[in-house]
Amino acid sequence: MLNVFRKHATSWLIKVALFLIVIVFIFWGGYSFTSRDATRMARVNDKFITIAEYDQTYNNLVEMYKRQFGSTLSEDMLRQLNLRQQALNMLIQKYLVSEAAHQLGLTATAQDVQQQILEYPVFQKEGVFDQERYVRILQQNRMSPEMFEQQLREDLSIRNVENFIKRQTVVTEEEVVAEFRFGYSPIQISYAEIEPKAFVGQVVPTDEALQEYFKKHKEAYKEPEKRKFSLVLIKTDAFLQDVPVGPDEIEQYYTDNKDKYHKEAEVRARHILFRVDENAPEDEVAKAKAEAGKVLEEVRQKDADFAQLAEKYSQGPTAPKGGDLGYFTRGQMVPPFTEAAFALKPGEISELVRTPFGFHIIKVEDSRPERTIPLEEVRSEIELTLKRDQARDIAFDKARDFADLAYAEGDLKKAAQAHKFSVTETKDWVAQTESLPEAPASPQAMKELFDLPQNGISSSLEVPQGFLIAQVDAVKAPEVPKYDEVKGKVEQDYKAQESAKLAQKAAAELLAQARKVNSLERAAAEKKLDVKKSAWFSRTEPDRNLRIGGDVLNKMFRLNEAAPFPEEPLDVNGQFFMVYQLIGKKEPAKEDLAKNRTQIQQRLQTEKENQLWQAWLDQQSSQADIEMIQEL
Repeated sequence: MLNVFRKHATSWLIKVALFLIVIVFIFWGGYSFTSRDATRMARVNDKFITIAEYDQTYNNLVEMYKRQFGSTLSEDMLRQLNLRQQALNMLIQKYLVSEAAHQLGLTATAQDVQQQILEYPVFQKEGVFDQERYVRILQQNRMSPEMFEQQLREDLSIRNVENFIKRQTVVTEEEVVAEFRFGYSPIQISYAEIEPKAFVGQVVPTDEALQEYFKKHKEAYKEPEKRKFSLVLIKTDAFLQDVPVGPDEIEQYYTDNKDKYHKEAEVRARHILFRVDENAPEDEVAKAKAEAGKVLEEVRQKDADFAQLAEKYSQGPTAPKGGDLGYFTRGQMVPPFTEAAFALKPGEISELVRTPFGFHIIKVEDSRPERTIPLEEVRSEIELTLKRDQARDIAFDKARDFADLAYAEGDLKKAAQAHKFSVTETKDWVAQTESLPEAPASPQAMKELFDLPQNGISSSLEVPQGFLIAQVDAVKAPEVPKYDEVKGKVEQDYKAQESAKLAQKAAAELLAQARKVNSLERAAAEKKLDVKKSAWFSRTEPDRNLRIGGDVLNKMFRLNEAAPFPEEPLDVNGQFFMVYQLIGKKEPAKEDLAKNRTQIQQRLQTEKENQLWQAWLDQQSSQADIEMIQEL
């Protein structure tokens, strides 16, 4: 967050967001002001949550999820996350914990607040707290030191209570051992995969069957509401020439963003991977190593083309690209790989390198030393960044004023003519899930456009180029297309459905036969199907080739010698059906307990702390006198 603040300290986003300086206790969803005259949302004991507080907390939550999910955050996801209830719960719990802090004598002192402020890098200049910078940053965010320090004191008090409650947890040795046995006990299975695509050729649908399928699934083919718009785009770059940026501002930005211009050492390498699980039996490891050794000899021959050999032999995902990994820093690869790659000079080839993925042959093609880019190399880039931030402020003001005028006029084109703004019209019908070709907009902006009535005019909407104001010209209601228009898609969907049924039936028959002869391998051989054998794997170290997890994985671990088969074939994400048989189950290696004890204990400690904290919060809520004054 501090990095984001440094990068956008002068942007309009920061100026209009009241509380994005520091999130000491992000659980609470942001900072908020309490206005005596604000409308009340809820009562918690003898205190009131205002609508202003609630709205600010909700908006901060939405912004947090936008930063996390970006353009993939949809209205459906927002509904599933139930952010409105989350925001209210956060405020209720905040009030209750603040009250508990006072009762327990855990309220933060003025000295605690002062020490915390002194330690924030965003308020420092050359590693030392700078009072002038502190006041300036708060002013940019429309906060006084008194407001900020009061909120910080509340957040530190809340953190004190959380730490106090969590310190009550204890992890016993019995719990550590039980968790170790649960997570590290390995099993091995044999399995066969039956894919629906193998049965597509057996599905020959009649036109009557396709029409019946379409009749039952009409809603799946229903086209959504579509619209056409008139658009005014106020571009940020149109105001760049109106923005002066001085040398001092550029130097200050460079100083505040030194981390951005510091580049770690990098190497560019290719590799050839021979996969073998790190817990594989010795014979499998020896076989993979011998194969890798032969290829290493071939690689080192004169005029050998490493890229071609990687494409031919590598078992990794980069094989089609000749094993090219691009540039990477030390922290981006597992330690053995990193150590080997950074020890090589450009053009050199490594010995065999063992990692959890298998054996690697590495060739380094280039290297870049660690460096900090000098100011002069990025001066023009910084100047443009600062200009764009300020130009965006100007564009925002222009767009807001124009949107108000257009709304008052009730006619976007008339208002644009008065302001001498150009108007474009969407050529094609546009759905809410799509974007405007003329001015790509976010899902949230598209939702606002589709919430407008016929001839409705939008507020100023942020888009990558600047700000967009739109008017709804036409609305096409949702409609189901005619059968002939989607016949090809219907046939494709019908075949997929029927071939999946055939694959599932074949998998069930295979499982029944395997149970009968007590051998998946024999049953599969009768049906001329391939059977694979997994490596030994555990819950903490699953077999990567199986591509399963969660409850399905737990079902596998419940198999035993007396019941080595599942109750039914496994549907793997609709891609194929898996029939499997338990081959063996082992106790975890005792030495692994010592090796993983600290990690297990820390994980259990964190889980128990969070469970205790949530239980305590739930108890406080159940005992509190809470009254809803406004509906969400």
